[in-house]
Amino acid sequence: MTRVLIVDDKEDNLYYLQALLGGHGFAVEAARHGAEALVKARQNPPDVAISDLLMPVMDGYTLLRHWKADPRLKQIPFIVYTATYTEPEDERLALSLGADAFILKPAEPDAFLARLREVQDRPTAPRPAAPTPAPGDEKELLKNYSETLIRKLEEKTLQLEESNRALQQDIAGRQAAEERLRESEERFRATFEQAAVGISHVDLDGRLLRVNDKLCEITGYTREELLERTFLDLSASETQAESDAARRAMLAGRQHTFTTEKRYQRKNGSNVWVNVVISLLRDETGAPKYFIAVTADITERKILEEHFLRTQRMESIGTLAGGIAHDLNNVLAPIMMSVQMLQTKVTDEEGRSLLRTLQSCAQRGADLVRQVLSFARGMEGQRVAVNLRHIGQDIQKIIRETFPKQIEFTLHTGRDLWPVPGDPTQLHQVLMNLCVNARDAMPDGGRLTVTLENVVLDEVYAGMHPEGKPGPYVMVKVADTGIGIPPEIRDKIFEPFFTTKPLGNGTGLGLSTTLTIVKSHNGFINLYSEPGNGTKFKVYFPIEGTTPVADPTPTDKAGPPHGKGETVLVVDDEENIRRVAQSTLERFGYQVLVAANGAEAVSLYAKHRAKVALVLTDMAMPVMDGPATITALRAINPTVAIVGSSGLADNAVVARAMNNGICHFVAKPYTAEALLQKIHDVLQETGPR
Repeated sequence: MTRVLIVDDKEDNLYYLQALLGGHGFAVEAARHGAEALVKARQNPPDVAISDLLMPVMDGYTLLRHWKADPRLKQIPFIVYTATYTEPEDERLALSLGADAFILKPAEPDAFLARLREVQDRPTAPRPAAPTPAPGDEKELLKNYSETLIRKLEEKTLQLEESNRALQQDIAGRQAAEERLRESEERFRATFEQAAVGISHVDLDGRLLRVNDKLCEITGYTREELLERTFLDLSASETQAESDAARRAMLAGRQHTFTTEKRYQRKNGSNVWVNVVISLLRDETGAPKYFIAVTADITERKILEEHFLRTQRMESIGTLAGGIAHDLNNVLAPIMMSVQMLQTKVTDEEGRSLLRTLQSCAQRGADLVRQVLSFARGMEGQRVAVNLRHIGQDIQKIIRETFPKQIEFTLHTGRDLWPVPGDPTQLHQVLMNLCVNARDAMPDGGRLTVTLENVVLDEVYAGMHPEGKPGPYVMVKVADTGIGIPPEIRDKIFEPFFTTKPLGNGTGLGLSTTLTIVKSHNGFINLYSEPGNGTKFKVYFPIEGTTPVADPTPTDKAGPPHGKGETVLVVDDEENIRRVAQSTLERFGYQVLVAANGAEAVSLYAKHRAKVALVLTDMAMPVMDGPATITALRAINPTVAIVGSSGLADNAVVARAMNNGICHFVAKPYTAEALLQKIHDVLQETGPR
């Protein structure tokens, strides 16, 4: 087997030649430079040597010179195999030094093997010794050798400089790319971690892979706790099926994104409303990688929406209740007036008792209608300066006389309480409603405490209540030790007709009426309650403007005033009201004309203008309503005395009447005394006719 010594400093070249020659039956030994090759060759001469030229320690030219100068080696073929020295001068120098062949890299395997065999097959007879160059030739040879080395050194230097520049450019490019990558990662991390919404990456099975701080804040879990959960663990039970179906649809390619509003259950068990947008990230082949979920806390928006819907519902109920109240007042008005008239005719005690019962029931019905209108439309009422201490003391008397004895009542109030601009009757109703509510919350007795005190709310406190404003208030606190109010119904207790009391024990209008009155006084209510530990209502009435002080001194009543034969034109589309009003007025000294609508009234007035002292007209009538009737009457006589009347007690109705010059108004259902007193006052003001 032919032994070949390969000399090359490049591992790739060595590996290639070893594989090539080994595969064709050669025994191969390798050396990394000329010095190593000389040592190995002198120890165990090969059959042929194949050497590179450019190598460290000892280059190929030097190796060739020593090889051909060594008596044991000079007969062994020496092949130069180079990729660096490629010019004709290089080949001539190698051949002049005794090389048997000069092959340029890269050579085709077949061509290389053919040159190798050609060299190997040359006669093995001793070759003539390499001609010893003459001293002049030796000098020339060394000169050529030196020039070749210098030239190659310069070329190599230029190549190294070029390579160095390329390397520097490559390094600069890599550093720039690394800087861009670092900045991109920083931007991504900042976007992910500091986003105002929760962001998470979710694996294909629904398990959370990465979460940001905002999602931790929304859910109340730590980052480590979230990474142990799936997104279904966060979702409320009623939305889990929908979310999982969306996950499967996106994995199947039937759906690209999924957006939903749902409830998350926080770590502490409370619920938070969130808007979630989920998309599926796929790789370059289209295979799913993971989901990206963006979660926004929308709890505040949901609360506002619920508040808005509740307000709309209240307005709808108010509109409905207003219409019903109009009809009910028209029913109750003749009943209440007739009862008062019958009381003067019925003399037996049994009959008078029945009349009192009838009057009481009618009055309760009227009060119920008035409550409905109170929460539905609000109540303006009169506004005077009211000292709530007086109202509190009145309430104290009522409670001690009527409430169960096992309820311990306490009133705390200062003597320097600020006056509240308001309607005394309505404020009395607020306090009474809250106390009755407290009584019903303590069926087995307890403590009921009413506290009245001056407070000044700052901006911080007022900012915690949507209807609160900084400034002075009188605070009314009604506290009981009753059963408390469950959290799930606290936002419903002020809705009309909502009640937890047994059927027949409550109308569900007490707290709704209370809230309406408080709002009409520009106040607000705070509720504090805990099941089993009682309830506290805090009502804040603002102190603003100047109003006349209410006269708490009761006046002696001398009965309804009588007329002096004046003629009153009664206009109403309800026959019962016309009949009872006519009977009442005639009984108290008036002459009466009646009309069923505005057109009939105008006709009668035009005919009897000289003797009609006052017109009492309903505001809502067919054919011609109250405002149109008033306009027509004013056209005939601008100074005609008119009293408006309506069962709606609506500010808009009163405003329309006022726009037509009406300064006097009596709300249905009115009592005979109220009607007679109003007509008397107007006639006193306008003078006799």
